[in-house]
Amino acid sequence: MIYSSIKIFILRLFISIPFLMHLCSSAQEKQNILFIGVDDMRPLINSYGYPQMKTPNLDKLASEGVQFDQAYTNIAVCGASRASILTGVRGSKSRFVKYYSRADEDLPNAVTLAKLFKRNGYTTGSIGKIYHEWKDNQDEWDIYRSFREQRDYQSKKTLRLIEKRKESNPNQPNSFIGPAWEYADVDDDAYTDGRLTNFAIKTLEGFKESKEPFFLAVGYVSPHLPFIQPKKYGDLYNDNDLTISMEKTIPINAHNRAFHNWDELRNGYLDIPKNGPVSLKTEKELIKSYYASISYLDALVGKLIKSLDDLGLRENTTIVFWSDHGFFLGEHGFWCKHHTFQEAIHVPLIISSPNMAKNEKTDALVEYVDIYPTLSDLAGLEAPDYIHGESLVPILKNPSQKFKSEIYSRYQQREVVQDLDYSYHEIIGYNKFFKDRNGNNTPSPDSNEKVVAKMLFDMRTDKLQTIDISDEPKYKEIVQKYSSKLLDMRKTANQPIVIK
Repeated sequence: MIYSSIKIFILRLFISIPFLMHLCSSAQEKQNILFIGVDDMRPLINSYGYPQMKTPNLDKLASEGVQFDQAYTNIAVCGASRASILTGVRGSKSRFVKYYSRADEDLPNAVTLAKLFKRNGYTTGSIGKIYHEWKDNQDEWDIYRSFREQRDYQSKKTLRLIEKRKESNPNQPNSFIGPAWEYADVDDDAYTDGRLTNFAIKTLEGFKESKEPFFLAVGYVSPHLPFIQPKKYGDLYNDNDLTISMEKTIPINAHNRAFHNWDELRNGYLDIPKNGPVSLKTEKELIKSYYASISYLDALVGKLIKSLDDLGLRENTTIVFWSDHGFFLGEHGFWCKHHTFQEAIHVPLIISSPNMAKNEKTDALVEYVDIYPTLSDLAGLEAPDYIHGESLVPILKNPSQKFKSEIYSRYQQREVVQDLDYSYHEIIGYNKFFKDRNGNNTPSPDSNEKVVAKMLFDMRTDKLQTIDISDEPKYKEIVQKYSSKLLDMRKTANQPIVIK
């Protein structure tokens, strides 16, 4: 009897060992996430069809995953876009509106991406600019380092200039401002983005030692203004590489409300006119330094991903590369973002994930609210039921399949619904406002809405959005169709979010 019991015990032990090993293996094989965010970057990457761009590392990342050629931000301004991405929720007339919008204020108690992963046993890290407001949801990160030095000038000439301005008039507003571009003869590590890359690599080394699953968000300032980078990246480009826009005015037939004064550049940097266009010389300098800033960023991202490879963490890590929104480089006579035209809302998105497609490009229409459910899906985590996005995993498995019929984006009172055929825009007027924490007017949730201007562009024949055809009689039904779509999307976005 005792002998039989021993045999049964040994048999059960041998049966249970593989099961226990599987459980241990599963615990160790949680999908890590490397979440790389950048600032103000339109998809000016060689692999996106811009041969003048020197971006070998981002090109390599695209070859190791899926490149989304039709990805769009849901809000073309920093704080609002980032809050939307990290909550998976669209902006509305009163939620995620301003550049300083905070997720913890506009959507308190939301289960953000970092909170979701932290609750499921991940170590979470935020290095650099992830949320725009550095105190936003700071408690959701186990590791936090902001690296907020955006105007991190390194050139002695620039530093002397700023110091002289301060000395001559210390009470002058914005006495700290400097030039919009700089090429200092320094190493990559001299600027903020170089230093935060080194810190991120040290953090990855810590994850390697601890063997803990991680969600690491690394946020670069580049290529945000000022366009500052080591000199060697400026040396990569000459005037023949620059694409100068020939469209210097708002679209033909467009309402004057489509105008954008790009105050961010006018008021924040030296030698930029307060009114009117920049000179051709300045335009070339701005474009060249923007290109150079992207190449600098590319080198740093390459260094970061190489460390992931060298540490043996790559095979179990999903890498996501995204930018909060795009950027005008003189198109329509505009600079910066803050609009719903293509240059402001079209963004890069590259996802490299184990066991998913490699070296593929997709024309599927996707939005940044789709990032949240994608990462939760890849990690096997349950996303909240209130989020607006859809998982991109089906596309990561089969990049040729269709996804959404249209995308929706907005910036304050401007809204757009867009598909591969048409881009339809409306400018909305509101009748009720409240003062936000900065004393600025924001539409009230219960305000009435009125369309005060509209625009329609044929994206098949006018990708640069140069001619507004919304008032042409033959497009009347098209306008009605897309206006109805936009209204439906607006209603969905304006619905209160119920967090259980």
